[in-house]
Amino acid sequence: MTQDKSGLTVRIPKPGDDQPRLSRVAAIAVVGFAIGVLWPRLAGIKLVPNAPVESEPAAAASGDEAKPAAPAGSAAPPPAAKVAPAAEPAPAAEPSDRLDVSEAKVTSCRDAKGGRRDKCDAIAVDGLMRPKVLALATCPAAEGVQGKLSLGIELDFDSGKATDVLKGKSTNLPDATADALIACAKKEFQTLSLSDVKHEHTKYTVFTIVELKPPGQKPAEDKGPKEVATASGRASVTWEVAIVRDQPKDGEIVARLMRGTRVVVTGRDGDWYRIKYDAKGAEAWVFRTAIGM
Repeated sequence: MTQDKSGLTVRIPKPGDDQPRLSRVAAIAVVGFAIGVLWPRLAGIKLVPNAPVESEPAAAASGDEAKPAAPAGSAAPPPAAKVAPAAEPAPAAEPSDRLDVSEAKVTSCRDAKGGRRDKCDAIAVDGLMRPKVLALATCPAAEGVQGKLSLGIELDFDSGKATDVLKGKSTNLPDATADALIACAKKEFQTLSLSDVKHEHTKYTVFTIVELKPPGQKPAEDKGPKEVATASGRASVTWEVAIVRDQPKDGEIVARLMRGTRVVVTGRDGDWYRIKYDAKGAEAWVFRTAIGM
């Protein structure tokens, strides 16, 4: 330390006086840290958010989502009304339930020049015609109709198709209804093909009887024993294929016999003959013209 002429005292620092005192620095740091930790807690201030806490139970293992709780004081919502399943529509009537179709029968035949032949061979067209006739169940004119329609089909083997549809005398339907059904039948028979049918003559007229019944009405079953007329003898199949049924007319098909097959006749029911058709003596029914009767 020195004093100049003006009386001022000048202090000259010693070596090391310009270095910071570590004890003071450490004390300041400790005080600042304490203030930083304690002051927010005393003041009630949260410097960081709380860790998330599960406040609601997890959804059930069945996969149902948790539903929010209803506010206090509010009424619980009513349970959802159960919707009754829609009633299934009633099944549509099958064509076979609406129509009863007889086996097709050849009533006349003609040669290429149009001359009528005295004897006609039996042509196997029943299987081709039946689906066309059954389709009349969808004809608008058949709705709610009950009665009999005699349906004749003109077949021309030169062109290989049906050329006309006729109304027979056995029809007992009103004329307007019968004519409308004939018009529907003509549309159906436009697609008939005769290319695979064997025949001896050129033109044939084939008739079938169509009995129309209201929807849901089925023919009454006669459970009593049928009276079968006596008939006996031997015959041969004259059709290319004769259809053998377990009952006359609408019975289940049990066999098909080729032309020339020999059979034994054992009974008769109208136009149907009961025959023994195999070596075991099995009996069933065949249409009369199929065996030349």
